[in-house]
Amino acid sequence: MIRTAYAEGLKLVTLPSLRLTLALTWAVVLLLRLADPAGGVVPYARIGTLVLGVLAAGHEYQAGGQIRTSLLAVPRRPLLAVAKIAALAVVAAPFVLVTALLAGEPGATGGLLLDLLLAAAVGTVVRHPVGATGVVLTAYEIGVPLIRTHLPDVAWPTSPVWTAAAILISVATFCRREA
Repeated sequence: MIRTAYAEGLKLVTLPSLRLTLALTWAVVLLLRLADPAGGVVPYARIGTLVLGVLAAGHEYQAGGQIRTSLLAVPRRPLLAVAKIAALAVVAAPFVLVTALLAGEPGATGGLLLDLLLAAAVGTVVRHPVGATGVVLTAYEIGVPLIRTHLPDVAWPTSPVWTAAAILISVATFCRREA
């Protein structure tokens, strides 16, 4: 398990698209912090973390089909799925912390990490980064504001319960589906 998680973490750290997403997110957060928008910077930082989560989960399903190599190396799908989630959480935690610090709200770290993991779960189920990004951004930018307007007591999607449910669904889907 530890070797598998280490390999998954190494794979995440070496992806150019994730490094570019990190750099762009941090640059936008810094620029917006200077502009001091009315709602704060965290809603904009959330977009970067959502894209990062989707890319981290969906990169293996791109044209090269790296998921097949991962499944050959670790044929037990539940082990691979748990290792992917653990590696993403460990690798993304410092990024999310720095993002929250740059946004001026270190208390938002937990919520941003939950958002990232939820986006990764959606990326795992959808298996296409562009489609998953569309689903996640539509849900967060259109769906969530509508839900909060009509049902203010619902704590979706930054609730750990929703994130855990999404992760369980993604693991179940990953374990049952053909690669």
